[in-house]
Amino acid sequence: MLTQGTSVDSIRLTDPSLSPKARLRLARQIGEQGDPELWRAALTMMLPGNVREALLESIGSSGRPEASGFLRGYLGDAEQGMRRAAVRGLAATSRAEDAHFLGEWMNRPNLAIEESTEAALALGGSRAPNSTTILLQAYPKAEREELVQCLILGLAQRPFDQTQAFFRQMLADPATDADRKKEALQALGQFDSVREDFFLPYLQNPDPEVRSGAYLGLGVLAEGNPGPRLLQSLRTEKDPQARLAALESLGMQPSGDPWAMNRIALAETEPLTRIVAAKAVARSLQGREPTDAAVQEFGRVWAPELARLAIEGSNTEGLQAVSALALRRQSPEAQAALQRIAEQAEDTKVKAAAERALRGIKKTSPAVQKPGTPGMAQPANPWD
Repeated sequence: MLTQGTSVDSIRLTDPSLSPKARLRLARQIGEQGDPELWRAALTMMLPGNVREALLESIGSSGRPEASGFLRGYLGDAEQGMRRAAVRGLAATSRAEDAHFLGEWMNRPNLAIEESTEAALALGGSRAPNSTTILLQAYPKAEREELVQCLILGLAQRPFDQTQAFFRQMLADPATDADRKKEALQALGQFDSVREDFFLPYLQNPDPEVRSGAYLGLGVLAEGNPGPRLLQSLRTEKDPQARLAALESLGMQPSGDPWAMNRIALAETEPLTRIVAAKAVARSLQGREPTDAAVQEFGRVWAPELARLAIEGSNTEGLQAVSALALRRQSPEAQAALQRIAEQAEDTKVKAAAERALRGIKKTSPAVQKPGTPGMAQPANPWD
């Protein structure tokens, strides 16, 4: 345990020789291992906001009985970042009384939406035994759309055996908006306790928004191999946005049948859908040798096609095309395509994205090449 006067204390937080990462680590160490006297001393110093917030949040993991009262005192802090850090800290104590307190606090009518949503998300990750019950009770009372969305995300993080009945009922309720069903299905795919079979009925739903949610949920599953199921659905899916969701999910899969995906990509006529399909092809090639026929086909057909679509298309299309090429950035054909985009694209963001990808080629050898970011969430920086 750290206390005021030990060799590692709050004074070191102001040491100018510390790197930002080292300062954050020390702040978390003080929060987790310190005592109220040390916490108070550190938090009164002139420190960057992110350091103070990291320290405050870490107090929730200290296990000290004084942590709850200390953190609640910061819920009235003048800085919203500190108030939100206190919320996360209270959720991290894993105490039922703190979870109950947060459940009541987030429903206060005049509370800033950022703090209400912070509480919902924090309770989703809390180990307090009553967290699921509190979120389930808050859901029907929530009126603000942002809070509803974060309650769904929070519930999606809870053990699925505690929330399965809620989600099945919500997804079956005709009064529930299709967008909300889509958000729920997509959120459920992000957490380990949900299995592939759960999504299968929703792939046949007559509403394309619901089908889109099921596709996106499958795409981010941590376990299983949803690629064949997504390919099967694409053979019959006619709705443009649902097809885009299915193709986006295929683009998240680290393995698959590149020839089957290639046939689908070649048949797509809309530029963005065609690009996302080509991205699925690119990801399916990871780990294959340069002499592989499918790899050579991508270089021959898709590298120049993606360059053309990036140069001629919209900002979104250009960024997605660069993202797809970045997945194959060690191949000469993809490098040539990225160079062409960097030289000819008129959109400055697309041009910059291609230039960053080319710089990344010089820093990354094939043996340690990192895969591009899956999906469409961060197309502007797909190679980190």
